Amino acid sequence: MRIIRPTYNRWNGLKGIEYFKDAKYILPESQKDKYLKVLGSKQMIVIPDECDGSIAKKRNWMLENIKRPYISIDDDVEYMLMMEGRSKEKRKFVSYKKIESKLIHSIFEHYTNLADQLNAKMWGVMQRNTGDQREYREHRPFTLTNAVLGPFHCHLDHDLKYDEDMLNKEDYDMVIQMFSVYKMILRVDKLAIKGEQQGNEGGIVGERTLEIELKGARNIMNKWGSRIIKYNLNPQKMNDVVSGKLNIPINGV
Repeated sequence: MRIIRPTYNRWNGLKGIEYFKDAKYILPESQKDKYLKVLGSKQMIVIPDECDGSIAKKRNWMLENIKRPYISIDDDVEYMLMMEGRSKEKRKFVSYKKIESKLIHSIFEHYTNLADQLNAKMWGVMQRNTGDQREYREHRPFTLTNAVLGPFHCHLDHDLKYDEDMLNKEDYDMVIQMFSVYKMILRVDKLAIKGEQQGNEGGIVGERTLEIELKGARNIMNKWGSRIIKYNLNPQKMNDVVSGKLNIPINGV
């Protein structure tokens, strides 16, 4: 199973190098020598600088040049988690355990096969940032009508592309495109990621300013309408506009 990790300006802060041992790292030519300090040359896929420069542009290069299916995992994800039960302290919260590195390929292949059988063109997992706890429904280990965002997702064969005008909201836009065309995305709620998407220096975090986030939010709301995707356009702080409220008018699990 191909594991691809887009990375930018984060050679000193890469997460999960030992855990995702077989992963290939997509990086710009101008940063190759710096990444060679922490990665072997066989771990790197070096692309021209003009194919980088934004996360949407890089993700489009991957769609056009990497054989699918492939798993895309951001460079600030440390490892994978699996739900194992309810927290003893707070029953409404689930407890997760770290998945052994040697097991991830078989797990990824299993859910890629499930997505293919369902005719879903994209699958992913629960997004779980540091210190976050997500509620899990034991009778519903996966859903077909919820978002799968940038930090972890798998692309199967399809013709969609990331919209570069969406800036840092490119993953939300891809989700809406998927639902619009294919009517489903497989999200495996039994699995989650451990990472630091909003606090790890470098990468897309370095490009996140309130002005950029607001511009991206306005662009995607203008494209799809506020009934589909809505952001707080009068934020008090950055986190108020990082995540949007998504409303997909499709029935199902």
